[in-house]
Amino acid sequence: MNLKKAWIWPQSGKKIRYGLRTGGGIAGIVALMVVLVCGGSFVGLYLDLHKEIFSLALVCGATALATALALHLGRQNLRAATIFFLTEDDRLFVLDARTLCDHGHGILGYAAATRETQKFLRKMEKNPFVPAGADEILKVENIKENRTHYTIRCQVRHPNRQVSMRTCFLMQGTADQELLLQQLERREMWENKLEPTDNRNPIGILISTLALVVLVALCVLSHPAQAILPQPIYFPCLGASVIALFFVVYFILRQRRGE
Repeated sequence: MNLKKAWIWPQSGKKIRYGLRTGGGIAGIVALMVVLVCGGSFVGLYLDLHKEIFSLALVCGATALATALALHLGRQNLRAATIFFLTEDDRLFVLDARTLCDHGHGILGYAAATRETQKFLRKMEKNPFVPAGADEILKVENIKENRTHYTIRCQVRHPNRQVSMRTCFLMQGTADQELLLQQLERREMWENKLEPTDNRNPIGILISTLALVVLVALCVLSHPAQAILPQPIYFPCLGASVIALFFVVYFILRQRRGE
């Protein structure tokens, strides 16, 4: 296939390289969490604060910060690893370069995959081509604009010829972004504009949020420090609240992606 255009995030020049960003970002987040937890624990002991309440607030705050930083790092990596290709015969492909490098689980495997991804991206920047692992975009269901990116819900054909739905991401600031959006809009299914599908995500967000609030209240009331409700229900409610939080995040992500 003759390549007409490739949308690749620059890997050289003043841009931070994929491997350095990934490894340095993960190490930085871990180091920051260690400093926050250890430093916060020392401050709590020094100021003689309420041990249970302060520890809970410290852990929740550190977890929220780590999650936010990890999501930001994930968006940066996704921007660098996602490549779109347009061929001379008007076929549009998309590739997440991270899927081509799999060395199993564990720190060593992840590090090896990161190095290979960096090497592949630099090679692609110098001499772009449509790799065998790219998915062909057949139809676009919808395009949703967010503050930092676009989410594209589309029908793709995988290299094994199987057709399925996939959510792709186009980060704001991509070179020749408008040209790529035009190519995606050309493939948008007109049926979706006439008959939009039902959006059940708000209902899921509402129900899971209410469940989370009730479960958190039960945890507080059954905690030994309060002892208003029987203590044996504390840990089951705590576990259930984690599950409820998962569904809150899940439905919010679906809503943001336009799924």
